[in-house]
Amino acid sequence: MTFPKSILWFVRMSCGIVWVWCGAALAGAPAPAPVSTGPHPEHLIANLGDVKLGSGDVIKDFKVSYVTHGKLNKAKNNVILVMQPFLAGHHLHDFLIGPGKALDTDKYYIVASDFIGNSLLQQGVTTGPTNSGLKMEFPWFTIRDSTNVDYKLLKDYLGIEHVVAVIGPSIGAMKAYQFGVSYPTYVSGAVAIMGSPLISPRMRWVLSNAMDIIAMDGGWQGGNYEVNPSGGLSAALMAWLPYVFTERWYAQNLRTPEQLRPFRQFWRELFAAQDARDVYYQLRMWASFSIGDSPGFNGDAHAALRSIKARVLLITAKEDLMISPEEIAMAKAIPNVGHLELDTSFGHAACCGADPEANKAMDREIARFLARLK
Repeated sequence: MTFPKSILWFVRMSCGIVWVWCGAALAGAPAPAPVSTGPHPEHLIANLGDVKLGSGDVIKDFKVSYVTHGKLNKAKNNVILVMQPFLAGHHLHDFLIGPGKALDTDKYYIVASDFIGNSLLQQGVTTGPTNSGLKMEFPWFTIRDSTNVDYKLLKDYLGIEHVVAVIGPSIGAMKAYQFGVSYPTYVSGAVAIMGSPLISPRMRWVLSNAMDIIAMDGGWQGGNYEVNPSGGLSAALMAWLPYVFTERWYAQNLRTPEQLRPFRQFWRELFAAQDARDVYYQLRMWASFSIGDSPGFNGDAHAALRSIKARVLLITAKEDLMISPEEIAMAKAIPNVGHLELDTSFGHAACCGADPEANKAMDREIARFLARLK
């Protein structure tokens, strides 16, 4: 089975977390995290204790998965947080991390975290519905809850009083907006890569439809299954997949049935390897997001965005099928915002390393952006 080189991007993106995972790490609380260096840093688990969600529900004994790159300076003021998108782990943006790259490990201490319920390839990572053992008794969580967890990781666990910047693609970009609203003086900058400040009605329908397809699998059992209902899960994510790349990309790479068949088989098998329950929770988290739901803004996304004090770099793709021009225009309500628009056939996938040329453009612009921060 052969694929365009761009497909291998997702293999690297998805599987990067597996070879660094140590399942025994969840067994107990670790000592304070050491500083990690090198191309493959140690996979770390922080025990944050009991975490209270915006709903008032509490997740007990909450653990978050992360890695670090570079060295924390004595003043602890060279920290950058990297946040992840849907179906990805904390190695996704390694292409931006390293000496001389945008996230320069000779200058910065990079913390790359996983969000609530991230169970990539069924490798239980940050606490979620399945690895907690709670199944559907696990409380519903939001992107704001996941942002609060990252703040707790940085501030309370690692003792970081201020960060240079937060950066993330897609869901990670939504968390970048949320950081700017929820913690306006904690971050100097935020890089939002192809993420909307609120979910459009069309994408909410796409994500909700994926949830419905998962639940239609006879093995779902109201989410309380013992055997992963991989058929419904795979079908649900296959319904989401057409929005990842552009019309142009599909026309260039899937012109014939001979190209389409292995493409479909590859994605079905990869999607079936996820955990349906955790994916279901993540889809709900994504579908419910609006920055206007932040406390004090009464649903007004524009007002929430205007409250952001951090300098913001907005990175978008001209043909992103997941984010509309109206949503991009809304993000420009942020008082101090710059914008890089990428012309790439990879569309939304360009957020995460799929397009080498887009990677170069992002690396250059992010480096310039960070150099202007104080």
